Amino acid sequence: MRIPQKVKKITDESKYNISFVVEEDIVFLKGKVETYEDWVDIGLKIGGIKGVNGVVNDIVWDERKDKASEDRKKRSKRSKKENLGEYDIVIIGGGIIGCSIARELSKYELDVALAEKEPDVSLGQTRANNGMVHPGIAPSKDTLKRRLNVRGNAMYGELSQELDVPFKRVGSLILITPRTMEKYRKYLPGPLYRFFLKHVLPWFVKRRGEMNGLEGIEILKGEEVFQEESGIVDDVISAVKIPSTGIVDPYEWTIAMYENAKKNDVDFYLNTEVLAFDKERGLIKRVFTDRGVLKCGHVINAAGLYSDVIAEMAGTKEFTIHPRKGVELLFNKRLEDRVHHCLAELKIPSHPTSKGGGINPTVHGNIIWGPTAEEVESKSETSVDKEEIHEIMQKYSTILPQFPESEFIRYFAGVRAASFTEDFIIRPAKKVKNLLHVAAIQSPGLASAPAIAEYSVELLKDMGVDLRRDESFDGERKSMDRVSEMSEDELKRRIEEDPSWGNIVCTCEMVSEAEIVEAIERDAESFDAIKRRTRAGMGECQESYCLLRIAEVISRELDMPLNQVKKEWKESQFFDGIVRGEEP
Repeated sequence: MRIPQKVKKITDESKYNISFVVEEDIVFLKGKVETYEDWVDIGLKIGGIKGVNGVVNDIVWDERKDKASEDRKKRSKRSKKENLGEYDIVIIGGGIIGCSIARELSKYELDVALAEKEPDVSLGQTRANNGMVHPGIAPSKDTLKRRLNVRGNAMYGELSQELDVPFKRVGSLILITPRTMEKYRKYLPGPLYRFFLKHVLPWFVKRRGEMNGLEGIEILKGEEVFQEESGIVDDVISAVKIPSTGIVDPYEWTIAMYENAKKNDVDFYLNTEVLAFDKERGLIKRVFTDRGVLKCGHVINAAGLYSDVIAEMAGTKEFTIHPRKGVELLFNKRLEDRVHHCLAELKIPSHPTSKGGGINPTVHGNIIWGPTAEEVESKSETSVDKEEIHEIMQKYSTILPQFPESEFIRYFAGVRAASFTEDFIIRPAKKVKNLLHVAAIQSPGLASAPAIAEYSVELLKDMGVDLRRDESFDGERKSMDRVSEMSEDELKRRIEEDPSWGNIVCTCEMVSEAEIVEAIERDAESFDAIKRRTRAGMGECQESYCLLRIAEVISRELDMPLNQVKKEWKESQFFDGIVRGEEP
């Protein structure tokens, strides 16, 4: 059955009057439904048709929030005419994907620029990532997610050494319990149900992983499971252990890519919002921003949640991003020894659009529970309510029933950039010959990032970019020295050379004044930028005691009044008016 016939079948079965057009395997939908949930549902049904490479969902719903209002405000800004430079490639978006691509392109004799509308890198989807480097067992075959997840995971070991970024292969345990197939229990009565969960289902899970290219998968039964994780619920029947699962700090990884790309002459334009494009004969010639104009040979659309906006702005509307929120809970480092692997309880049937979340250790010792998966109307919807916290506590306490939930120190939410096809969209634009889409990068985007960068460069070569290796490329990057990692003798030596090493401004994470100063030298100009580079404020007190001390260092080093020190954005000053101790 051809794509139009399949789309017609779905729209005819709907209770709504939906019209559609299919162009080059892209489905364009119009009509009206009652709710946002209906809007998402029909988009996902169309996106699930084999061969559909994009869904542009222009259906409206009753009492629809004007999702385009923010985009219109963006376009209403006036671009500046100042010429910022001429580049072979302009990347739009400074998350882990944009920065990874920038670093990969810096290996070649190219003039590359990256434009990011926020004041720092990693402030979009990357900022709320749990840091899990997925092994690649979840994505379906014949998807870019599967191919790039497995390849990207394999690249992390070598890259972490080059970039001096913490990376641990902690492995993951997929736990099989009496709840795993509760819905189907009536079909497997008595001992047969337990036999299936212990001896048959683990084999199917292992086989799926092996078909995706994973190696070293083990099936654990009975006591073997509890030898790996002693604190898990005692009714676990079996587990599948995947050794390649890893964990990283998503902030530090993105910042490392940024610093190394910058070292290799990529120009970064932060606080720079793309507003429009100038095209000639189907090619983008200039990128207009609120700071000036970037002349370009090719453009990469790595704008995350706003990649569909960029595509439309370029005149090649090919997909719609529907935001999907995920809430996570962060627990105290005191619980570091309670969890050794990434843990998830297998549930069949699985969530249709999510891997289901889990419990993960972090490279810094905290434990994270989550994320959830909720379709939301706004791309900036990151609020968290008590019901969501309760949902996470209830869901994951079935895995770790004795875990001290009172030790949770922070909740946060992020929004994933999901497309209706539920796969990465990495391809040349249909109607703009020199635009490469690197869009809809939701989980496992972090794990796939190095491979996404590699694959993007391959596509650019096919698009006509002349790729000649730059013999001067230096792929090494040195991370900041940290008091928390120093021996007593080393710290004494540092203090003798510079007393600021002995001034601990964040006692929870043991961060010194010297580290704050170095972070500022590495382009951090706000409290949260310092936080991402040093972890100051990320400990148990959640910045209660160190905030003012860090603000004072920022004020001094950047020679700005204390009441002008920002938390993150221009309008986020900590203080209103004269601060005690300052001259009026």
